[in-house]
Amino acid sequence: MSRDLEKNSKEKNIKKANKEINPFVLIFGVVFVCGLLTFIITPGTLKDGVYTALPRNAFNFNNFFNIFRSVPYGLKDSANIVILILIVGGALGIYKKVGAINSGISTLVHKFGKSSQTLLLVVLITVFSAIGGFLGWIETLIPFIPLVIATVLALGYDSMTAVAVCILGTMGGFVAGPTNLYTVGVCNGILQKMGILPEGGDIFVGLGYRTLIWAIITLITIIYILMYANKVRKDPGKSLVAGTDTSDIEIDTTDPEASKMTTRHGLVLLTIVGALILTIIGMKYGINGVKWGVDEVSAVFFFSALLSGFICRMDPSDFSDTFIAGAAGAISGALVVGVARGIYWVFNAANINATIIHYGTEALKGTSPLVAAMGIVILSSLADGLIPSGSAKGAILSPIVVPIALSLGLTSQTTVLAYQFGDGITNMFWFSYGTLLIFLNYAKVPLNKWYRFALPILGIFFLMAFIFLAVAIKIGY
Repeated sequence: MSRDLEKNSKEKNIKKANKEINPFVLIFGVVFVCGLLTFIITPGTLKDGVYTALPRNAFNFNNFFNIFRSVPYGLKDSANIVILILIVGGALGIYKKVGAINSGISTLVHKFGKSSQTLLLVVLITVFSAIGGFLGWIETLIPFIPLVIATVLALGYDSMTAVAVCILGTMGGFVAGPTNLYTVGVCNGILQKMGILPEGGDIFVGLGYRTLIWAIITLITIIYILMYANKVRKDPGKSLVAGTDTSDIEIDTTDPEASKMTTRHGLVLLTIVGALILTIIGMKYGINGVKWGVDEVSAVFFFSALLSGFICRMDPSDFSDTFIAGAAGAISGALVVGVARGIYWVFNAANINATIIHYGTEALKGTSPLVAAMGIVILSSLADGLIPSGSAKGAILSPIVVPIALSLGLTSQTTVLAYQFGDGITNMFWFSYGTLLIFLNYAKVPLNKWYRFALPILGIFFLMAFIFLAVAIKIGY
């Protein structure tokens, strides 16, 4: 009897040890701590690089109830991303119901075969890195993440490898961002208005060095992912996500009936490809004179789902039920984005973001060029946890950081590069950046397991960033 009790006790302890922390618990815990900080940190504003302290206001600045308001307001502020996730979930439900996803991925896996699986991983990482680096897109890739994860799983890799292709590929490329409008473009545009760069000049000045950095980062990302992927392929027990149930996101490529490609399947896959092409054209060049945003991407995938249902002759009621079921399956990930946005909202409502950034930049004064550049990386990294948007951070930081950096001997482009490194690298770490959690949620990878996998390469990226900055200072970049 006592042995049975002891055995049951041990089993309970093992279950407790293996139990993962729900991301909502973790995120709301951070929101709660941030809410408490609003009672300590003095509020302030930053306008055109000038910091002004503000008096406390009982309602806006140090209201305990703001901690709970952050959830609905966070959802409201990120509504377009939440809607995109729900519509994509619905569309994926339609694609799967008609069998197009199964047949498409099965055909791709069989075409490449086991001998070319590594090549397919390399191609996927490079494509994602190019999109993140040259287009600066992360959120708008959400519709394609589930498809890529399912493809990598079908190749026989684990879900950590699958999500690493998406996160390290896209966000790793974003780090250097040779032609990233959201970091380089915003920062250099502000510098032109400030008179530091020629008005109307090339906003992508310094492109060559950033492209070289992008190529090196992409290569290291490929090597890092392949080392893990091949290790796990040889010994699945070494997988960081061993035991995780991914059956509902896997595609059975062994069933000849399910993987048989029909004309209708081909047409549905064409609608998905068409949605991708329209997204690229709309966001890059605009359609009918209007540049697309997240809402237009949601619309095009909703249209793609409708067209797919029509092609496969789905009954309207069956289509609606399937779409709603798909959206329901995505609601957890959608809510994660909104709650994570609450971290930014609670700080912003209290106006303490400006105070933190102001005192961080003050610490840069009087340092050497290299120390100042490294300090900008660290400051940008911390700011990334407070303000997820790269363009918003660039608009706030540029007017105050660049003049300080110039006075310390840094060039404007080295300063922007330092900002890029800080902003880009920590996109892969901060869970206040809701898109990271969305990618992980699609692959069913817990945040703590992701940290175990990613922290080594994030350390490598930071080391590389400091080396690249030292070279930039040396050559007068």
